[in-house]
Amino acid sequence: MAGQAGHLPKPIIWAEPGSVIAVHKTATIWCQGSWEAKVYSLYKEQSVDPWDTQLPLKAMSKAKFNIEHMATTYAGIYKCYYERAAGFSEHSDAMELVMTGAYEKPSLSVCPSTNVTSGVSIDFTCSSYKGFGRFILIQEGKHHLLWTLTSQHQFNQPSQATFFLDAVTPNHNGKFRCYGFFRNAPQVWSKSSDPLDLMVSDSIDKTPTHTEYEAPASHHQGNTVENLIMMALAALVLVALVMLLLEAWTFKNVERDAVRG
Repeated sequence: MAGQAGHLPKPIIWAEPGSVIAVHKTATIWCQGSWEAKVYSLYKEQSVDPWDTQLPLKAMSKAKFNIEHMATTYAGIYKCYYERAAGFSEHSDAMELVMTGAYEKPSLSVCPSTNVTSGVSIDFTCSSYKGFGRFILIQEGKHHLLWTLTSQHQFNQPSQATFFLDAVTPNHNGKFRCYGFFRNAPQVWSKSSDPLDLMVSDSIDKTPTHTEYEAPASHHQGNTVENLIMMALAALVLVALVMLLLEAWTFKNVERDAVRG
């Protein structure tokens, strides 16, 4: 088979409904190659012989390998290849098939909060008294982000790992879960932690604009007092002018009467 490797295009391998399957659930591994393929073989890592062999589906260039009830024996890394008259194809890329639900769920917490503004840094902490060697944090959704960290453990304390997310944005909005597993069985995970919904809002500058500025009440009161004083002074000036005019008019009449007499 080694002499034939590379002469035929390598097939594509994938799993449905996904590569992370809950215990006891059904799953299908697909291997797609050539229309001329006569038989498809599925290899599981650390196995010498093929894990399973299937004929291609009728009028299709692929074969399927069914898993009726997901169990730890199915968890692992798989590759597939196909055979036709010209020989064997090269192996597909590796696919990791994970089983969840093997152990009790860890706990997931977040600091400072599940509701933050854009640009804030947050910490997710996944912990369990089970003593897991590693933890995985998953963000569900279109990006399906995944982080893996080695756990920290102290005597009489739960093992835990803290995932640091620097300067989060609204793109991080969504549901987060974590799982734990042991180093000697990296494809066998615990149950999912309870989910945490992260909500990141855009930061808003609340500095008042010129049109929004409102002067303090004391300033308005000061203006009112000044206006009253100015009005009172104006009234006094007006009264003084009227008195002067009356006095001048009276003096003029007295002079005129004296001349006539």
